[in-house]
This record gives sequence, C-alpha cells and structure tokens, in this order.
Amino acid sequence: MVFTTLDPLIQLQAERSIQKSLDRIELNLGLPAGTLEAAVVVAGSESGEVQAIVGGRDPRYPGFNRALETRRPIGSLIKPAVYLTALKQSDPRTLVDMLEDSPFTVELTTGDWSPENYDKTFHGQVRLIDSLLNSYNVSTARLGMETGLKKVHKTLKEMGVSRDVNRYPSMLLGAVDLPPIEVAQMYQTIAGNGYRIPLRAILSVIDPQGESLQRYPLTIDQTLSSDSDYLLQVALH
Repeated sequence: MVFTTLDPLIQLQAERSIQKSLDRIELNLGLPAGTLEAAVVVAGSESGEVQAIVGGRDPRYPGFNRALETRRPIGSLIKPAVYLTALKQSDPRTLVDMLEDSPFTVELTTGDWSPENYDKTFHGQVRLIDSLLNSYNVSTARLGMETGLKKVHKTLKEMGVSRDVNRYPSMLLGAVDLPPIEVAQMYQTIAGNGYRIPLRAILSVIDPQGESLQRYPLTIDQTLSSDSDYLLQVALH
C-alpha cells in the first residue's frame, strides 16, 4: 500500500480547471477543440507535499506526463531569481535602488545579444521593485549582468533547479528549459521563506502485513537568506 500526499478534492479541482481553461482559450482563439495541452503542479509551501499533479488534458492518460517530463523555456518565471541574487549579496541592492532600462548589447562569440522589452520601449530610470513588477526585460538583464551570471546560476541551484543550466546572458530572461515540477520547486523555496523542501508525493509504502517498506521523511534545508527572500516576497506581492 502506498500513502501519498495527494488531496482528492484539490486534484479534482486542478483537473477540471485545466479542461475549462483550455476549452475557453481554444474558443477565444478559434482553435479546434482539443488542440492545446497544459499541466498543473500544486504543492504546499511549508511542507513540500504535492497536493495535486495533472499531466495533461486527459488526466487518465497513462503515458507522457507533462507536469514531470515536458521541458519548455520558462521565460519571466526566472526573473525572481535574478532579483533575489542582487538582494542577497554582501553589498546588497534594495527594492528602491534605481536601475537603467535603456538599450545595451552584450558581445558574444556567437553574435551580439541585445534584449528588448515586451512593449518595444525603454523606460529610463526605474526602481528595482518597479522593474520586477512590470517584468522589464532590459533592466532585468542589466541587473543580472552586473550581479554576475555565475551568481544567478548559483541562486537557481539554491532554489531547487537540479538540472544543468547554461550560463548565457539569455538565461536571465528565461531561455532555460524546465518542467513544471521543477518550477514549482523554485517557487516553493521562495514561498517557504528561503527553506527548500524537496517536493514529495509519497509518504510511505507498507506491505500487506502492515510492515513499513519505505518512508519518505520531511527534509528541510535553508538555502536562501530569509531577509532577502522576505524582500522578494514583498516585491512579488
């Protein structure tokens, strides 16, 4: 017998949410029914327990699980790691520090890299907190380059990214392929006040006689400064 952390009510809600949301998006975009797919991971911030996981539109499909196996560029989901890195340095940035949101170019052996904002405009001097809440690409990339790619990469590892991430400037804007479960792990560490708790869906396994075969105890590791993590939470709220 396997004891899991899954909550049947939350699981059902997640499955229904995916189906309703995809149906609505397809209708709004004029796409054929069943065109789009999605995945969901719901986990407790203080326990790391996975309460629901949905691998696709058909939750009973026994094959490919998108929540665990689909790797896609995570885009702006990576930006909190950039700001957190700047906030936790020995000479840290503050939420009201000014950043420059203006054109710049990084020269690479593979060609130049010049980030742009989504709205195709530049915003001059912006506060760090405003750059994050408006998800400005250029000021974020500037901050990441000034802080250092190696340091941002280290923060990603501390947040729970287990796979290797190439330290290219485009990493700062989310040119990193991760599955949903790993992104959930990143944000669990943020929501957990800097304490990383490996996500788990199984509590224990027992045999027919009730003897324990395997237990999966809670493990907690403080990998981020609580002070800098608190500031990031304030900005994200």
